[in-house]
Amino acid sequence: MNKIQLSLLVAICSGIVLLHFYHLSAYLINFPTWGDDLIFLSYSNDLPSFTFQEFWNRTCEFHSYIHRIAIARLITAVYAIFQPEFDFKELTIWANLLTLSVLYPLTKLLIRNQINLWHLVALVALLYAPNGNLDNFALIGVLQHMSSLVFLIWIAYGLSDEKHRSWGIWLSLLYPMFSTEGLAFIPCTILLLIYLRDSRVWLYGVGGAIVFYCYFLGYTSPETIPSSGSLADKLLFTIKGTIVFVGGAIKKDMTLSVIMGSLFVGYIAFIIWKYHQTKNSALLFSGLILIQLMAVGAMITLGRGNAQAGDLDALFSERFSSYGIVFILISYFAAIQPAMFNFSSTRLWLLIPALLWSGVSMVVAEPKLKNLHTRLVADASNAYHFNTHTLYRLAEKETYLLKKSGRYTFPKEVIKLASVQGNPQAMQLKPMPVYEVDIQEYRIAATGILLVERANKPFLFLPINSLSHSVKIKKDIPFDQKMSRYVLIPTN
Repeated sequence: MNKIQLSLLVAICSGIVLLHFYHLSAYLINFPTWGDDLIFLSYSNDLPSFTFQEFWNRTCEFHSYIHRIAIARLITAVYAIFQPEFDFKELTIWANLLTLSVLYPLTKLLIRNQINLWHLVALVALLYAPNGNLDNFALIGVLQHMSSLVFLIWIAYGLSDEKHRSWGIWLSLLYPMFSTEGLAFIPCTILLLIYLRDSRVWLYGVGGAIVFYCYFLGYTSPETIPSSGSLADKLLFTIKGTIVFVGGAIKKDMTLSVIMGSLFVGYIAFIIWKYHQTKNSALLFSGLILIQLMAVGAMITLGRGNAQAGDLDALFSERFSSYGIVFILISYFAAIQPAMFNFSSTRLWLLIPALLWSGVSMVVAEPKLKNLHTRLVADASNAYHFNTHTLYRLAEKETYLLKKSGRYTFPKEVIKLASVQGNPQAMQLKPMPVYEVDIQEYRIAATGILLVERANKPFLFLPINSLSHSVKIKKDIPFDQKMSRYVLIPTN
């Protein structure tokens, strides 16, 4: 590859990356995308008063019963050193920079295996496919899910190369501090060391046992565990959930996910078989990541599914979309390896479906991102004016953090009540079937944001989803859609 081609390659890849960060800047505002994002504001607010013991306890404490997200909190602590005022948008954008680091191991493996570097265009396009990056528009998503995936790619790179294997082995013991799924990687690493007849397997096994023990110190199980049923039911449910999870990387449809997931499982088995035959480091790298993503699917199925009801809808949540893009990314990376398939022609033709996929992803994501921006504006306005949120908990503690802690300032996008024009009118909101627990959804033939008035006073804002043509509100909010009046606020 000459200098002109290399410059063009770098320019194209840079353009794709810049587009991702442009989307983050254009559609996010300084407000939590999800309720879980507030834990980082709380942590940042309390940080200056911590003793060393309190710092350790708060950094390593459980989130949502099972997750120790120590690395996410440490990133927040580093951010707080340089930025005294907490900005959700700013930290989310900075955290997304972590994704750039995975291009180094991917590029090194391409060069080592003498693969045409133009495949980097496809790899970058798949990594930053907009529809697969929706979880990275949430602070909890990028700090927990994506940071753990970045770490997974790096330790898989270390483990796959004999020269770097030592640091890959020992760093993998830190994986659970990114997210719970890191626990599943420890048995995978033990099996790999046994296969490689590595004498360090015994010492690593002891280290892994210590990590498991320390991880669950102080653990308290939730009052209700969703995956109930017999052992056989759980096993079959977990297998199906794993298949659906990896298949959902292509399409979040149950039937298609089962079909594609089954094909992917066979594809992963083929990758492992080809590694056994060739001992190619790139195939070991790919196999480790793909097997771990299957393990993540199994863990999510057990943790969030319901074996008795056969409920797997949680696997299609956008908060798990990052795993899907990494699965597709690594599947492509494995397919272009010379040791994988003996193509008689150049593999550059694989760029076409990869770039088409990324292009379709952009088209699909655009209305979702616009809806996200509309929702965030309405959410921030509700918190500012009414101390409420239509989808998640906003109690006294959260209100204090947002309004009185001195660590946060509401964004300029907050709707000013005095600027709302139009006369309140009655509207027909048709209740829709309940899809989410404790959430009521109403169909409406309009776009924008509704200002709801009750007893001739502003009550709350409801963002209209332009794809489902509906609004959502928690059932515990005293909302009477028939007795309310509405002002429609257009959005650009």
